[in-house]
Amino acid sequence: MVLLNGTKEVELTVEILDFARCHGRKITEEQAKRIGGSNTQSIMLKLLAQEYLLKVERKDILPFYTITSRGLNLFGDVRRSQQASEPLKKDIGKRIVKAMEELDVKPWEIMVHIIHVVGKRQSVTTGDVEEHFNTYLGSIKGVSRASIYRNLKHLRMKGYIEYEKKSHVDQSQYRLSKKGEEIFYMTRADAASKLRTSEEWDTALKRVLEKVTREREEDNTALFHALDAVLPDGLDNSQITWALYTLGCVYELKGDLARAEAAFLRMEGICGETGDSRGKAYALKELGNVSYKRSSFMVAEQYYTRCERTAEDIQDTPLLSDVLNNLGSCSYMNDDIDDALALFERALTLAGKNTFRIAGSLYNKGLCHARKEELTRARGLWEKSLSLYEQLDELAEIRKVKRNLREIDIKQKREFLEEKYREALQTGTSDDIKGAYNALVRFEMDLITPPEE
Repeated sequence: MVLLNGTKEVELTVEILDFARCHGRKITEEQAKRIGGSNTQSIMLKLLAQEYLLKVERKDILPFYTITSRGLNLFGDVRRSQQASEPLKKDIGKRIVKAMEELDVKPWEIMVHIIHVVGKRQSVTTGDVEEHFNTYLGSIKGVSRASIYRNLKHLRMKGYIEYEKKSHVDQSQYRLSKKGEEIFYMTRADAASKLRTSEEWDTALKRVLEKVTREREEDNTALFHALDAVLPDGLDNSQITWALYTLGCVYELKGDLARAEAAFLRMEGICGETGDSRGKAYALKELGNVSYKRSSFMVAEQYYTRCERTAEDIQDTPLLSDVLNNLGSCSYMNDDIDDALALFERALTLAGKNTFRIAGSLYNKGLCHARKEELTRARGLWEKSLSLYEQLDELAEIRKVKRNLREIDIKQKREFLEEKYREALQTGTSDDIKGAYNALVRFEMDLITPPEE
């Protein structure tokens, strides 16, 4: 894998680092251009990505790059006033190439690059963004075409970039939203930190929806042995159908997805032979649930879609509400948040007076708004959901919603304190900086320190 474009670019990379080493650990954009020429942007992006250089941006001075301790360590014991030998430079070049081959760019770093490409060009297509990465970041791990598309989609979902739909002939254009412009004008370090926090929040919310509670294995073994022999001989197809449904649901709840799938497939087969549309619809829904719990979201979506069609045909509104919620969950896990929100809304309108279904749909809508970082809306929906779960005395659901509400409080408090610290760094006195930093540290320590008995 060649990440630095040939021997010449490797040599120029070493020369840029050596210049910074010899000139007070600093190099400006213009100085870098005089060394790197047309290769400069590609070289600087890679040195920043590998943390050999750090860009310094302050209001009162022109931006510059400083060589980091990682960059200085490449030169060993060579002092600032001494010249680096040619053999040493060649060795440094080899080490940089090797490091670049092992470099894995994080999603939030890709998003920072995308925001800067869109911000500088005002309006770009997906092809423009892909061309930028191919030109300047080469084949670094984490910068595949799929990851570029995935992160563009993520930025749209979060509201950092906007999408102007064109005709099928022209490629659609991306531009920064006001929220995206705030990231664009941050320092790269602050922007990466902000987007990293957003990505971690996103991952945590996904885990909330896909978490499945598992009981102890020894208890399951005894239960499954009993269930395998529970169906007596001589039952008619109708009795067998719903007995299989019950068996499958118990297996599913206890985490034995293979046995659950076998029961539901057998149920679906019997219903197909006897023309039992309602039984078939419920078997399809549960087969979707099994696939969902295996994280096979596309397979689950296919089962749910077939179930939806049958539920509409037989006019089973409660089942239709449930399966729409499940389809929304698939869209949510596939990052199609707007589609998920629409499906959860449809599920809510069909929930009727069923308090549990209403609470579940409200909770799911809240997850979508939380993913979009519309935290006020998410809080309002979760508080309504919590009130309904409390009426039903659903303890597990109550704990789940309360945990999410607490996560919103933590996220908002952290962002407030981080913003105060950034403001202090830019315009505050040393006492302001110290106070803001201490407040942030106390907050983080309180989160990891268990309360005293």
